[in-house]
Amino acid sequence: MRANKGVSIVDVAKEANVSPATVSRVVNGINKVKPEVKERILEAIDTLGYSPNHAARSLVKKETGCIGIIVNNLHDPFFHDLIKGFEMGAQNANYAVMFCSVQGGDVKSKEKYIRLLTNGFVDAVILYGSYLNDTRVIEYLKETKNIEYLMIENDMEELACNKLLIDNYGGAGKAVEYLISKGHKRIAHICGNPNKKVTQERLNGYIDTMNENGVSVRSQYIQCTSTDYKSGYDCMKVLLGLEESPTAVFCSDDAIASYAVRAALDQGIRVPEDVSIMGFDNQTILPDAYKGPEISSVGQPLYQIGMDSIRMICERLNSKEPQDLIREMYETEIFEKETVMLMKG
Repeated sequence: MRANKGVSIVDVAKEANVSPATVSRVVNGINKVKPEVKERILEAIDTLGYSPNHAARSLVKKETGCIGIIVNNLHDPFFHDLIKGFEMGAQNANYAVMFCSVQGGDVKSKEKYIRLLTNGFVDAVILYGSYLNDTRVIEYLKETKNIEYLMIENDMEELACNKLLIDNYGGAGKAVEYLISKGHKRIAHICGNPNKKVTQERLNGYIDTMNENGVSVRSQYIQCTSTDYKSGYDCMKVLLGLEESPTAVFCSDDAIASYAVRAALDQGIRVPEDVSIMGFDNQTILPDAYKGPEISSVGQPLYQIGMDSIRMICERLNSKEPQDLIREMYETEIFEKETVMLMKG
């Protein structure tokens, strides 16, 4: 039976020949109703198409026991470890989680989810992503009273809020230093989505570390993808077609790196014997049935971040005292795999 917005709890009570209070106990899962009465109420709910008003219930109870999580492209394999962390953290804290996925960082969709979640459906909101156009969404959250929220991977200086961050700048520096330690001097960089703040941070880390080590940054060695990581394939083809092609390529993320590897292999260029390729994120699952060599990468503790975000937001929800804003920076580490090797000669 489809939900009927015009049906109230009083209507259900009349249909089942019970009091509204008894219907309320059934709807809220309180086990103080006789089985035969409960069955009659459930039949009435089904017959009338009654849908409980969760927002109104939350106003009465003052809590929902649920945390809303908004991410961009939940279907992306990148989120595998992060989601596991969210779910385990929620399980440990005895909270439920509600996931909302926004396609391609669409701000309007994100705003709709924010308005829905903050209308009594959740006690807190976690927003993952570093899209530069998230400012309006965060400003709305700031203006919403009596709800906790936390940002992951978005360090907009003008917005003071709870933040869990990755050292993307330092991680990119580690990648470059690692490639230099393997004897590489001609090191290129394929940037990620231009609308993401992490893209700029990783690019800056690449440029500054190259300069600090006395390695020249060639303009043609910096290629930029579109918003689609698959365009890493064409970027790699451009690099390989240069008169003096790079001996190593540092990609802004592992998804881009997977397509850079495909581009090299499709042209008969061996990885890592002819060109080394480095990624970022140390993804557990790579996109689009990637079957190439395991990608050397800069790892970030996604599972731990998911766990910590739930724990920290729950601590704030359960605290009776005002608390300072959270700002945690997570370090990265190099994971040596199969796509980088020592330069010969």
